[in-house]
Amino acid sequence: MTNEAEPRRGVGRRLAGLAREATPQIFAVAVFAVGALMIISAVTPAFSDRLRALSGSVSPVLIELSHFAASVVGFLLLLLSAGLWRRRRGAYWTALAAMGAGVVFSLLKGLDWEEALALAIIAALLIPCRTAFNRRSRLLEPLRPGWLILLTTAVIAAIWLGFFAYRDIDYTDQLWWSFLTDREASGFLRAAAILAILTLAMAAVSLLSSPGSGRRRLGNAADRAKALEALSQADHATPEAWLATLGDKTLLFSPSGRSFLAYRVRGRRWIAMGEPAGLKSERLDLLWAFAELADSYGGAAVFYSVGEGVLADLATMGLAMRKVGETAVVPVAEFSLEGKAKQNLRTAINRAEREGASFEVLPAGSASALGDELKAVSDAWLADHNGAEKAFSLGRFDFTYLDLTPLAIVRQTSETCPGGRIVAFANLLPGEGDDREVAIDLMRHLPDAPPGVMDYLFIRAIQWAAAEGFEAFDLGMAPLAGLEDRRLAPVFARVGALVFEEGGALYGFQGLRSYKSKFAPDWRARFIAAPVSTPLPLALLDVALLTSGGWPGMFGGGNSAKPAARQKTR
Repeated sequence: MTNEAEPRRGVGRRLAGLAREATPQIFAVAVFAVGALMIISAVTPAFSDRLRALSGSVSPVLIELSHFAASVVGFLLLLLSAGLWRRRRGAYWTALAAMGAGVVFSLLKGLDWEEALALAIIAALLIPCRTAFNRRSRLLEPLRPGWLILLTTAVIAAIWLGFFAYRDIDYTDQLWWSFLTDREASGFLRAAAILAILTLAMAAVSLLSSPGSGRRRLGNAADRAKALEALSQADHATPEAWLATLGDKTLLFSPSGRSFLAYRVRGRRWIAMGEPAGLKSERLDLLWAFAELADSYGGAAVFYSVGEGVLADLATMGLAMRKVGETAVVPVAEFSLEGKAKQNLRTAINRAEREGASFEVLPAGSASALGDELKAVSDAWLADHNGAEKAFSLGRFDFTYLDLTPLAIVRQTSETCPGGRIVAFANLLPGEGDDREVAIDLMRHLPDAPPGVMDYLFIRAIQWAAAEGFEAFDLGMAPLAGLEDRRLAPVFARVGALVFEEGGALYGFQGLRSYKSKFAPDWRARFIAAPVSTPLPLALLDVALLTSGGWPGMFGGGNSAKPAARQKTR
C-alpha cells in the first residue's frame, strides 16, 4: 500500500502545484469583475427604497462620499487585478484592503448588500492563497497594452451606461455640487470625472514609461571584471559576448557567476544582445532567469542576434522567432585567393601594397599606446561619414574596450612617413571555449587611405585567423538578408524582403551583402525571439534605436553608398 500511495501523493502534489499556479489568474479575473461591478453600481441609480431607508440614519454627505469612494475603489480593483495576475505580493495585500473598504462603501452608498457580499466572499477565498503571490511588489507598475485596453474599455462602458441611465436628467452646473440623495446624477458626474482622470493618468504612465528601466544599473567596472573572468573560463562564448564589456548594457549573471547575459531596457522590451556566454550547462537557466526578471517588471524579454544553436532553448521557452538577417562567416581553412572569382581580391592586395600598405595584428592591450594615431583615424572616419558612435550591437571607439582584444592595423609608408602611418584599423573579437571563431567589430579608415584598404584588411585578417588556429572569420551581419517574399511566408519576412530589395536609399542592404559575398562566406541565419504577444517589428525598431542612440542617430547623415567602409552591423 505504501508503494502505491507514494505515486498518488506525488501526482497530488503536482496537481496542487498546477492549481496554485492558476490561482493568481483566477483571482485576477474575479477581482476585475467585482471592480467593474462596483464602478457600474457607482454610475447607475441605486434602489430608491434602500436609499430612503439609509437616508434616515446616515447623512447625505456621507452617502455621497461613500458613493464617490466606491467608484475609486472599483477602479483600484481593476488596476490590482493586473498585479494579481502577475502574482504580486503588494497587489494581494492591497486587494484585500480595498475589498474590505469596498464592503463598507457598498453598504453606505445605498445598502448594496449583494455587492458587499461578493466582495466579502472573494476576499475570504483570497486570504488563504497568500503563498501563490510570491513576486515582489510593483503597485505603480505600468499596465501592459492588453490590460490597459481592458481597463479603458471597462471604464468607457461604465460611463456610457451611466449617461444612458440618466439620459432624462437635464444637465446643469449645479449638479456638480449637489449632495441631495434624490439627485443621484450629481454623484454619477463626479464618479465619471474621477474615473476618466484616473484612466488617462494610468494610460500616460503605461505608455510613456519603461518598466524596470530605472532600477537597471548599467554594467560598472566590477561587472566588467566579472564578465572578463567568466569569458576566460567559458566553455562557449560567441565573439559578440565582448560587447558586454562596453558599459552600455546591464549584465545578468548566473548564480555561479560563470555565465552572463547583456541587455538593455527600452519601452516594455528587455532586449538581450546575443546569446548567454559562459557555461553551456547554465544557458537555459540563465535564459529563463532573464525572461522571468523582465516579466516581474511587466516587460517582455527579447533576444536579438541569436544563432541556430540556441533556438531549441528559446523554443522550449515558448518564444516566437523570426529571421532578421544573415551573417557572413568565412571558413578560414577553405579561404583562398586562387581562381578567376578572386581576381578582385588579388588586385586589392597588390594595389594596396604598391601604395605602401602593410598589415599587422597587435596583441590585446596595444590600443592605448597608439592613442593619438587611432583617434585621428576614427575622428576622420566619423567626419567623412557624417556619423556618430554607435552602441549596443556595435563596438565604439573606447580605449578600455579596444585594449581587451587583438587590434588589426594597416600602415602606409611613404617618403614623407618612412615609419608608416596608421590608415585603417579594426578590433578583432575572438570566440571563447569551443567557439573557434573570430569576428571583426569596429572598423575605421582615413579618407585618403589607399583604395581598397578595407578589402586588404579583411583578407589579411582572414589569413591571420587561419594561422592562429581559428576555424571561421565573421565579417558581420547583412540585415534582412535571406528573408523570403513568398505567399506563405510570415508578414514579417515579406516586409523585410521588400525593404532589403528596395531600401537601398535608406541603408544599402543589398550592397552590403554583395560586398561581403566576394569573400565567399557561408551565410548563417540570425534571429530575434520574443513572447508571441510582442510585436517583433517594434522590437527590431528598438534594437535599431538602441544601436543608433535614438531617432536623430538613426536618421542622421547616411553612408549607405559606402558599405565596405561602414561599421559592422550585427
